[in-house]
Amino acid sequence: MIYRAVRVVVKRQQLKRLENCAQRDDSCLAVKSLLTTTIIVSLLGTPAFAAQPPLPPEGWAEGYVITNGIRIHYWRTGGDKPVIIMAHGSSDNGLCWTNLAKELTNEYDIILPDARGHGLSDPPAKSDPADAQAEDLAGLIRKLKLEKPIVMGHSMGSSSVAWFAAKYPNIPRAVILEDPRLTPRLPFNSRTSNNTEAQEKRRAQILARNNMSYDRIVADQLRKNPRWGRSEIEIWATSKIQHHPNTAYRRRGNRPQTTEIFGKITAPTLILKADAQGELRKKNIEVTSILKHGKIVHIDGAGHNVRRDQKQRLLKALKAFLAGL
Repeated sequence: MIYRAVRVVVKRQQLKRLENCAQRDDSCLAVKSLLTTTIIVSLLGTPAFAAQPPLPPEGWAEGYVITNGIRIHYWRTGGDKPVIIMAHGSSDNGLCWTNLAKELTNEYDIILPDARGHGLSDPPAKSDPADAQAEDLAGLIRKLKLEKPIVMGHSMGSSSVAWFAAKYPNIPRAVILEDPRLTPRLPFNSRTSNNTEAQEKRRAQILARNNMSYDRIVADQLRKNPRWGRSEIEIWATSKIQHHPNTAYRRRGNRPQTTEIFGKITAPTLILKADAQGELRKKNIEVTSILKHGKIVHIDGAGHNVRRDQKQRLLKALKAFLAGL
């Protein structure tokens, strides 16, 4: 089924997706052809794009699933191939995987979901449980009727993917985590995990970036991270404007420690970690050893955004892991 129009309005206080759905199948699944996505920026004090944000590569399809009471938007490269689902980090969107996904589309069908409150997915609620994104991933797999997908995540997405793989160990064929948190989390309580003042401060920061012009976000990031390249930064900039301020209320309490989660993952697992030396590197290796079938590769010269900092080095380790499955 084809949507006649998809309109995204970036408002001063939130990004809200308004779409007119001409026809949709019962499970609200894949849109059968690539849509032309029109991004309309509300002019309530917010500058419009002076430059055109990048569109997905030609031939990629988009769709939605309804799971856990919300709509999750995704892009899909397609083809009768093994599936890799890539879960993005906080304030990114599914298309932030574009440059890496293009390197793998000859061998894999890549699915790039937007997490709740990101991209074109529905916004989160304040009452969302801590494992909401892990359950959204499980719901996406069920709705699309995927069998043994490979699941990959970065940062926030790596937490969701790992938690999902621990809760549903028989579903993933393999797990890939780009710079997950391996050090122990500090104890969370009502004063730290759900602190209203801290949440509102974070929400204000998201709103401030929502209201920045696309050109300014691109220019600022080019100065900070020139080695990422313009194509990567242009996609990244679009995701910042789409980031919903209600994600500031994401619950961080009641999450298991990484060691507990890793102990429940049974699928082959690759950790692509930022460069680290000395005791930190040893600690990363020690935590990884908890995995039943785990491997860690520290990517020299990479920070938290491993694939953006050192794409070719990450790609070499990733392809070697995939070839061994």
